[in-house]
Amino acid sequence: MFSDALLGKRGGSNQRFIEDVSKWVMQEKSVLRETGHRHHLSATGEKPSHYRINNEIVYEIDLSVYRDNAWHPYVADDVQFEAIMLDPYIRATLNRTDSTGSTPDTATYHGDIKLPDRYGTFTFRVNYKRTGYSNVDVKDTVAIWPLRHDGYPRFLTAAYPYYTGSFVMVIGFLALSAVWLFSDESTNKIKAGATASKEKSKGKAKHKSS
Repeated sequence: MFSDALLGKRGGSNQRFIEDVSKWVMQEKSVLRETGHRHHLSATGEKPSHYRINNEIVYEIDLSVYRDNAWHPYVADDVQFEAIMLDPYIRATLNRTDSTGSTPDTATYHGDIKLPDRYGTFTFRVNYKRTGYSNVDVKDTVAIWPLRHDGYPRFLTAAYPYYTGSFVMVIGFLALSAVWLFSDESTNKIKAGATASKEKSKGKAKHKSS
């Protein structure tokens, strides 16, 4: 296949194959590179020092490929973003932006990401590996904090049955106490107790006087 006799054979593809292989080995073709990446809050466009759980962010990455002695925008539909803390919590496919990237020889991929309901130190990663191309591995270490004490909802919809049960129990206790206090039987018991205590006090006074 690599012999001199077959290299220049008319109608053969040995020369083209050798050129393609040599360019690929020498990284003169099919070389991917990341020229920039960024992430920020989708609502404000700001990049804070840390995010909060369930924040909605935008992640962008610029990719280009080297071929024909020049860099060109890399076009694909399988570029994925991952948010990892030991295991991937989020894996989402990024979409290519219609406009050109930050430079004419790059393509920008973006994704609207909702952060997980879990706080900790996460790694934002794009680990792109495809046959015939060099690898692209981009990592960012990001802190995700829990909500502030005043950031949680005051009343939870899922807890309404428990709220109702608590109020019903309080109302029932008050109603039962009122019925017991103002019933005839309880009044008679209170009067009998008061009479008995008076008689005991009179008996003690007579015993002392005698």
